[in-house]
Amino acid sequence: MKVRISYFETYLLQKRSECLGSGLDVIEGGVFMEFDLRTCDAAYNFVLDFMGMTPDEYITESIINCENDFETFWSRNIKRIKSIDISGVRLMAFHVVGSIDECCEIKENGLMNLQSVLSEETILKKLLEKTGVIFDIPNKLVSCKENNYDIDYEKYKGHHFLTGMDEKLYRVAHRVYYDFCVNGFMANDNVFNYGTNIHERPEFLMTLGELFPQAEKVESFWKTKAKSYRVDFYATIDQVHRFNFELDEYRDPPYEDWVDLDDDMKLKKWMLSHIIDRAHGDLGIQFYI
Repeated sequence: MKVRISYFETYLLQKRSECLGSGLDVIEGGVFMEFDLRTCDAAYNFVLDFMGMTPDEYITESIINCENDFETFWSRNIKRIKSIDISGVRLMAFHVVGSIDECCEIKENGLMNLQSVLSEETILKKLLEKTGVIFDIPNKLVSCKENNYDIDYEKYKGHHFLTGMDEKLYRVAHRVYYDFCVNGFMANDNVFNYGTNIHERPEFLMTLGELFPQAEKVESFWKTKAKSYRVDFYATIDQVHRFNFELDEYRDPPYEDWVDLDDDMKLKKWMLSHIIDRAHGDLGIQFYI
C-alpha cells in the first residue's frame, strides 16, 4: 500500500516507548470510526463507539451481565452488532523505521511497499546501486557485479530443503514478491524488544546481506547514520490481507459458530474480541498488521 502524506504522522523514538505519541486523532475528511489497538485507552474508546454504549452501560453489560465472557457478550448484543456499518472503519497502526533523512522521503512520497522502494529513485535503491546491487522488479531479477540472479518467487515456492545460494535467493524472492507490503504494528508496547532491530535500518537489508556482502556494507552505513522513528498511519480494511483477520479459509480461530458467519460478521467478531482484549490489557505486547 502507499499511504498519502495526510494519512500519517512521525515521531522520533525515545528509548522509553511510553514517551511515544499516540498518533492520529483527527483525520482529513471528518470523524471516522478508528480501530485502534495502539493503547488500552484508545481500544476502550473504540469499544464504546462501536457498541454505542456509555462507560457505565458497557461495564454493566460486559462485567455484570456477561461475567467477562466474550461469547455471551456477542450473543446478547448480536442485533446491535449486525446493524453496525464497518465499511468506513480505519485501522490505526504504526511503522517503525531507521531513517537517514529524518523521514523526508516518507513525507514526500508516503509509505511505500518494498517493490516500490526498489523500483523508484529512493535512498535505499541508490545506495544499493552504488555497491553494484541492482533490482529489476518487472523481470524478477537482481544483479550484482554484472551477474544476474533469478528471484521469481513462483519458481522457488513449494521447493523444500533448499540450500546454499538457492535458499538465499528464495528468501530474497519471498520478501520482494510475497512479503513486500508495508508492515507495521497495531500494537507494540516496546518496539526496541522486536528481534530484528527494525528501528536501526530497513529489515530487508538483513535478508539481502545473506546473499550479497555488498548489502551488509549498506546495512552498516545505514545503522551509523539513522535516527529511529515511529510513523503512525491508518489503512482501510480492503488494504489489509485477509489472514490478518483470521479470514484465511485454512484457519480455525477460537470463536463459536465461526464457519456459519459471513465475512462481514467474522470481521466484526475478530475486531470486537481483539479490541476488548486490548482495552482490558489482555492482548499481549505486540500485534501486527
